[in-house]
Amino acid sequence: MAMLSCRIAIVSFAFLCVPVAWGGPEEEWAFTVAAECRDLVHPQRRAPEDWRQRSGAVTLNAEWEKDRSKSWYIELQREGARWVEAGLAHGDREGMGWGLRQLAWGFRQMKEDGSFDCDDRFHSASFLVEAAARSILLIESSPHADAFRAELASLKPPLLTCARWMASPVNFRAAEQQRIYTHRRFLLGCAFLQCSRLHDDAVLRRTAEYFIEDGLRLQRADGAFPEKGGHDSSYHAVSLIYLQRLLRIAPAEQRQPSWDAALRRGTEWMLSRIDAEGVVSVRGNTRTGAGQETGRGGKVKEINRREVALALIGVGRHELAAKVLTAP
Repeated sequence: MAMLSCRIAIVSFAFLCVPVAWGGPEEEWAFTVAAECRDLVHPQRRAPEDWRQRSGAVTLNAEWEKDRSKSWYIELQREGARWVEAGLAHGDREGMGWGLRQLAWGFRQMKEDGSFDCDDRFHSASFLVEAAARSILLIESSPHADAFRAELASLKPPLLTCARWMASPVNFRAAEQQRIYTHRRFLLGCAFLQCSRLHDDAVLRRTAEYFIEDGLRLQRADGAFPEKGGHDSSYHAVSLIYLQRLLRIAPAEQRQPSWDAALRRGTEWMLSRIDAEGVVSVRGNTRTGAGQETGRGGKVKEINRREVALALIGVGRHELAAKVLTAP
């Protein structure tokens, strides 16, 4: 109850904050197009020749589009952000366009209040919001901004509507139920912070700060970010990715020393789980590596090597990242 009251207070008084001077997310764009990311985690993709004629729905959502009795998840459209990243890294505007089309499909499924009629709708929406906001910021920081001005402008209004729905009191309980997954605190922090940068929205900025600080509070003394009551090598890397992203995207005056400290401790814990050959330990994992969970499509969750590699690249461990991707 005290935590819920804290969130209400944060949102209620957000408009009283003194406006900050916004900078640009050029640091995140530079990281995305750097050689290490381009070569290891953003390989070149080729958009389908008919991508302009396609709706933009992907995987399960494409099946749902044909048969509405099937399950769908709006989060799956975050695949569009990966197309944007790869497109930027390789100067491929076709890939960027196809990625934006996937994100736009997501918002076309949105209800007037900003919600979606899919399963797990709060958590699922958080992925779409984060992916879309980041894609917009990346392209606007790139030499390709003018080429996609119309597409980015059309994404911004529904993005804001969805973000405000997520930050509304109707979702307080859903948000607090997510606390057993630490990486989701940083996911929400990224989603709200990036949206606040696009729209200069004080409520979203303060809400972002709440989730970031709450994620930091959850970090264990040994540096691990808990998942379902224990630790998990794969999801710990996801926490680090979002925390690194926050440090690159947030304005200098918003960044806190505690963010850097948490990143250092978390990185040390991650490195303790990776051997010299790049093999990531799954010992004691609560969610991945031993058949504990399945993904949306029913596939058993294993260590997500791409995410571990991306987290390593973010702290300058490029050679180890390459080993992780090729380890037996």
